[in-house]
Amino acid sequence: MHTITSKNLNSEEIAEVHKWLQQNEINTNRLRREFSDVLPLAEMMKRDHPRLVDLNNFPKRSSVQLKVANWETFNYKVLTKFNLTLSRDFIELLSTGAHGAAEVLLHEIMRLKKRQRVVETRNAILAQEQIWEENDEVKTVVVNKQVGDGIVQVPQKMILYSLYEKMARDNLAKEAIIESTQKRLAHMENIIKVKTERIDELLMQMGKAPPNKLCSSPRLQCSSATRVPSTSLISYEALGAIRKRHPNTPASSD
Repeated sequence: MHTITSKNLNSEEIAEVHKWLQQNEINTNRLRREFSDVLPLAEMMKRDHPRLVDLNNFPKRSSVQLKVANWETFNYKVLTKFNLTLSRDFIELLSTGAHGAAEVLLHEIMRLKKRQRVVETRNAILAQEQIWEENDEVKTVVVNKQVGDGIVQVPQKMILYSLYEKMARDNLAKEAIIESTQKRLAHMENIIKVKTERIDELLMQMGKAPPNKLCSSPRLQCSSATRVPSTSLISYEALGAIRKRHPNTPASSD
């Protein structure tokens, strides 16, 4: 458990804290007064740990005594979960707005967040390692990677280029199959369309209306007047040929 106590920060550390506060959109002009109460810090940490920080436990206070109570509650409910604790003297310095106390606290919080990022990165790498260990075709290469402000060596998994080429060829073959299937589907749809049109033409020649052609509206009943008799579709040339073979055929009533 690391205990935060009063100390003097150098100019570089103070500049680092102010830069970090600006990145988090926190006004540095009233730092001592704003952070004399725990609420601004609680709101900041709730962004990253919404389940851990309950803002209802830290109502805004005005008196020093109530601010001390707020810091003690935050110290116990939140900071101890990160192996941090505030000394009693340092809590009183924060509550009274002592010069430099807020910067010391925020510097420690900033370092805490950096350590958390390092741990999260390492955990992600270890989890990926466990997945890759089952694959004998994957090789491990150590590379330098920037984590926070430092450079750490982490294992990087690599696969053989021959494997990459094989996977690329397989993907191209699958894409070619998909493209060929899509072309065949479009061709079959075109054939169906042509055959449907031909069927409609044949139905018209036989004196029958294609579906949804003559009586397209379901509310209208087709009367006998709208039905076209099959004899009306016989051409005059065909009728003339019949008369030649059968001279006694009566003329059309038309």
